[in-house]
This record gives sequence, C-alpha cells and structure tokens, in this order.
Amino acid sequence: MTDFQTRDSSKSLENAYKTLETALTQRRNQRAFLQKQTATFTESLFGALQTAIYECRQKGLVELGEPRLIDHPAGGGRRALQISIEDWSVIFVPLVGTAWPNARDEAQIPGSSFKELCGRIAVFIGSEPDTASFYDFLILPNGSWFAWGYGWPRQASTIEETDFRALAYELLASFVRDIHTTWRTRDQTMLGTAMDARKRSYVFGLPGDE
Repeated sequence: MTDFQTRDSSKSLENAYKTLETALTQRRNQRAFLQKQTATFTESLFGALQTAIYECRQKGLVELGEPRLIDHPAGGGRRALQISIEDWSVIFVPLVGTAWPNARDEAQIPGSSFKELCGRIAVFIGSEPDTASFYDFLILPNGSWFAWGYGWPRQASTIEETDFRALAYELLASFVRDIHTTWRTRDQTMLGTAMDARKRSYVFGLPGDE
C-alpha cells in the first residue's frame, strides 16, 4: 500500500469515526432528555391517578380499588401502576428505551414526529402476559405528548402546561364508561378458568367492538 493509499484509508477511518461519534453522542443526549421527560410525565400522571382514586374512594366509590405501584424488572426506579376497577384492572407501564413512533399505529400526530425518538407508556387491560396494549402515551422530544387509543386521542403542547388532575379524572371516567365485559362463548369457556378464582370467563370490549 502506498503512502497516499495509507493516508486515504486513515482519512476514511477518521471520517467514519466522526460520523459514529456525532450520531451516537446526539442520540445519547436525546435518549437522556427523553428518559427524563418520560420519568417526569410518568410521575405526574401516576401521582394524579392515585390522588383521583383516593378522592373517589373517600366519596364512596369503592369500586375503584387501591392503586398499586409495581417495580419494573428493568430497575432504574421504573414502576408500573395498576388501578383496579370493580373486578378488573388497568396497568400503565413505562416502556424501557426510546424509539420512533410506529406509522402503522396511525396516530394522528404530525408526520415529522414519526422520525423522532420518543418515550412511551403503554396501557393494558388485565394482567395476562399476552395482553396487547389498548392505549398509549408518546412523549416527544419537543416536550409535548400525545395519547391515543380506543377513540380517545389527546394532545398537549408541554408537560408543564398539562393539568394532570383533570387528565386523571378523564381517563378514569373513560375507562369506566367505555370498557365493557362480555361472556366468552361456550367453546371458549374452559372448566379450568371457571374453577380458578384468579381468572374470569369474560373478555374486554372497547368502543366499536360491539
């Protein structure tokens, strides 16, 4: 290899490293910011939901059970929140990491936001491991957030401008009003489930499932 080729190769390696350094440093900073934003949003939302439930219970709405915080296996102070409604529950789970929104979800957010990292909180009905999320919160790099699912989209410009107490009450009201239960068909009603005190022989429905 000639001196020219050696210098050219070294220059290519240097350029490749600089590209790596720039991209990874930028992404590291984005992830750190988003993780902080997501943690702030989660803490505010969970606190508001817990307060709303306690207030409702004090007024006699005992169908709302004591909220329960669940440590996330990933650690780092992450926790999920389980809220009980009658004999079923809804679980809010902050997801580990950051990623682009999935365009297949068809969330009504600006198209440019689909190409930016965001944090996410997924919401589930029940506690079965194979349960799919039915509602999501996306925390975006510009400090705004977007929530959508089962016909109840919400968007706010910033976390600081969000009235989390009002949001918590609206969420609880929508869950109670819109989520319904339907008995499973006979061929789906198993003896093992019927005799298990932890299981229920019904499925959950959302608006439009009727």
